[in-house]
Amino acid sequence: MAGVNETREAVVVGAGAAGLVTAAELGRRGVGDVLVLERGEGVGASWRSRYEGLRLNTIRQFSGLRGLRIRRSTGRYPSREDFIAYIEEYARRAGLDVRCGVTAERIERTADRDWRMTTDGGDLIARYVVIAAGWDREPMMPGWPGSETFTGELIHSSDVRRPADYAGRDVLMVGAGNTGIDLAGLLIDAGAQVVVSMRTPPTIVPRDWHGIPTGPGAVPLHRLPPRLADLIVAPAQRVMIRDLAPYGIPRPPAGMFTRFREEGVSPAVDDGFVAALRAGRTRVVGEIERFEGREVVLRDGERLTPAAVICATGYRRGLEPMVGHLGVLDAAGAPLRPRGAPEHPAAPRLYFVGYTYRIARNIPLFSGQARRVATAVARDRATGRAPARAPAAA
Repeated sequence: MAGVNETREAVVVGAGAAGLVTAAELGRRGVGDVLVLERGEGVGASWRSRYEGLRLNTIRQFSGLRGLRIRRSTGRYPSREDFIAYIEEYARRAGLDVRCGVTAERIERTADRDWRMTTDGGDLIARYVVIAAGWDREPMMPGWPGSETFTGELIHSSDVRRPADYAGRDVLMVGAGNTGIDLAGLLIDAGAQVVVSMRTPPTIVPRDWHGIPTGPGAVPLHRLPPRLADLIVAPAQRVMIRDLAPYGIPRPPAGMFTRFREEGVSPAVDDGFVAALRAGRTRVVGEIERFEGREVVLRDGERLTPAAVICATGYRRGLEPMVGHLGVLDAAGAPLRPRGAPEHPAAPRLYFVGYTYRIARNIPLFSGQARRVATAVARDRATGRAPARAPAAA
């Protein structure tokens, strides 16, 4: 075929945990010709780009991929460096064919009903394609009036590498979600003077309570109606975190599980920020209205002059250029997941792994999704085209 550099049976986009476990599961089901493409310079590129001091919020025992446990020496909550080493070992032991430094740009259906993938390194043809590029593909930066006039440092949290670089500096952290609270705590410990700008009050849960991890207790509650789960966890939250309204964080507008179900907002896991807030080592202010030169003007009129503004304002999936024209994304750019089907009827043999989350224990969830995709591929190879099921009524 003209312009095609390579033909493979299966191509997986993304060499993070979701992509690697999918490639391994495909191999276990007899698909030997699998290529994993990664736009970064190594497996686990998103982890490599994160700040020093980052740790998993899930305990080691619940953070591994199928077929390889995380080493006990990494401690209860493996560090960023530990997890990078783990997935490097996982890819090596599984014998995966990973090609780094290649960006998948667009996927089109061929006349033979295969997939043609355009990359910045040439075109590929594949019978099966799995997108596992992650939720954090594109950082989101707010567009405040006057931000271009700001004379300090204005960056996204994904650009922070060493919290110690901010020692002795005034930092305004924008966002009180998981990253905002975690990074603020690390910056405070590194000697920065941190103020947190918050628009919506977060749901905060401690990583540990009297030495006991809190994450495992949330998993079975996912099976309950969200409001019932909220009622069950609310008393524990009040005991563990207590009232933070006197410190600028009022009660969240909805319960933890309701917010997660309706808005996709996970609770913020605390490992020191709340203690620093109560001790007066940091404070919380309202949302930003605009920038004026060296000043940041808040909606309530307060003016701040931070040396740096760090935006922990989330990410976009960024899948639209690659697959948006195929009718497989919803209005928010997330993969559509017809109930009971491993693929969308509009795009047979195109799969997504790593885009369905829960409040805790997400990495093992990837393994289950990968097995489901591998099973669908194996069935298709053995019996021919098994039609994708139409979406069931919600």
